Amino acid sequence: MLIEGALMDPVNKSVGFITIGESPRPDIVDEIRPIVGFDARILECGALDGLSINEIKSLEPRPGDYVLVTRLRSGVQVKLSRNKIISRMQECINRLEDNVDVIGLLCTGDFPELKSKKLMIEPSKLIMNVVSSLSGVRRLGVIVHDKEQVGLEESRWSRVVGEVVVVPVSAYLGTDDDFRKAAVELRKTDLVILDSLGYNIRMASIVREVAQKPVLLPRIIMAHVLRVLIT
Repeated sequence: MLIEGALMDPVNKSVGFITIGESPRPDIVDEIRPIVGFDARILECGALDGLSINEIKSLEPRPGDYVLVTRLRSGVQVKLSRNKIISRMQECINRLEDNVDVIGLLCTGDFPELKSKKLMIEPSKLIMNVVSSLSGVRRLGVIVHDKEQVGLEESRWSRVVGEVVVVPVSAYLGTDDDFRKAAVELRKTDLVILDSLGYNIRMASIVREVAQKPVLLPRIIMAHVLRVLIT
């Protein structure tokens, strides 16, 4: 399914967003749009669009799978196996790329298999390169959705920073108090990343206030890069 945002001028640049869940994703796009520009044309496509609940359940991870966490259009959180949705994400790219100027993935997972004829922002690479460019980050704090993602995140980020502390708090199920508790655990880090496009500005603000550390929010970093690319 392609979900199209408002278009103010037919000559304006177009951005395609691909979610691993169901589109549209107003919980993400509504915070990105003011930065990208309200005059940008936005198209959305979801890897789970058009699937039944049983079909979605068949994409759940098995032990040892690369676990991804997203939400359905209803707001319900679901876990997915990365390998089981790669082909559906590529189908979204194929559907979007002839209608947009640039594509942004709404997920910080690693997807080296994905290809596009258009410029495509992969937040995983973007955020890692941002952290790599920062001097003085000796101990990195990372917040992820689920405890099943902790080991993977420790492995991924240890390639960039020597010491990594990973704390699970779901963007879709976690409360403000959950984020405050996570932030307390991360007070002795140099930098904190909320490692998913699902985390929002309010969550980042809570973590920043309690941990008293700089916080990187992937959706905002990607939004600024998108703005540069379509201006």
